[in-house]
Amino acid sequence: MSGSGLSLDAWLAFAQLCGPIMLLMLVIGIGIGVLQTATQLREAAIPFILKMVGLAALTTVAGPFMMMGIDHFAARVMLAIPSFIHG
Repeated sequence: MSGSGLSLDAWLAFAQLCGPIMLLMLVIGIGIGVLQTATQLREAAIPFILKMVGLAALTTVAGPFMMMGIDHFAARVMLAIPSFIHG
């Protein structure tokens, strides 16, 4: 594995771990923002609570999938260490 392959794998593992969370937070934030604007209700606790509930549900359901990317990346790094040391 080359340095550029390792870098690409790191970015892919990062995207697999953080992508679903960021997408969920974006959808919840936009949805609640539109709802609060339509109802003129300005309460900061509503989006916070809904985002925390959504995060808990997402990590419960998709947590193993998200951690699989980190697991594969860590295994590839450990296997690539001798090639980096010996050239």
